[in-house]
Amino acid sequence: MTELLLVRHGNTFAPGDRIIWVGSGEDLPLVESGRAQARALAKTLASAKWCPSAALSGGLKRQVEHLHLATAGAPAPGVHAALNEVDYGRWGGRTTDEIVAEHGDAAVRAWNERSEWPESAGWPESLEEVRARVGRFAAEVASGRHGSRVLVCSSNGLLRWFLGLVPGALEEAIEKGTFKVKTGHVGRMECDRSGLWSVRSWNQPPTSPLP
Repeated sequence: MTELLLVRHGNTFAPGDRIIWVGSGEDLPLVESGRAQARALAKTLASAKWCPSAALSGGLKRQVEHLHLATAGAPAPGVHAALNEVDYGRWGGRTTDEIVAEHGDAAVRAWNERSEWPESAGWPESLEEVRARVGRFAAEVASGRHGSRVLVCSSNGLLRWFLGLVPGALEEAIEKGTFKVKTGHVGRMECDRSGLWSVRSWNQPPTSPLP
């Protein structure tokens, strides 16, 4: 059995900050509350004696820093391009109101409420390309290349597509409104010897005991 712990990086906005869409083109660091979320996960992992065989993140500052704090540098965190956040193109770096003013409310609501890819928005990657890189990374993990316990730090726009590895899991999460991983929150998946993935938990606070 291979375990995959998926964490979204912590907060990148402090109270009073202008809230913008943050994709792979917006390389923001964590703010102090985000660092506290990472340290909380470190305590949870230590309490559960859950020691990762590998720790990997995308290359963005917020992802790298969160992973380093969550593992205290052991094992040495690595960067994997497959874990970079989705590029929101012209939506990146803008507020929701600004996006709605140019592109309309329907596409924004469809993405936020049902995870429907906004084809008309001109994001640099297609949904098929994003799903493919998630699939390739999952196959790497399932192969045992990174050991039996893999800790990953990525971002909300990408992490939801890991649910697509399990038939019906993404659709169920959309129906429940839980598909979007909150900042600092964690999902846990497993892959058995036959290569079948399952979801143990999803979108749990960093202080929640590991199931």
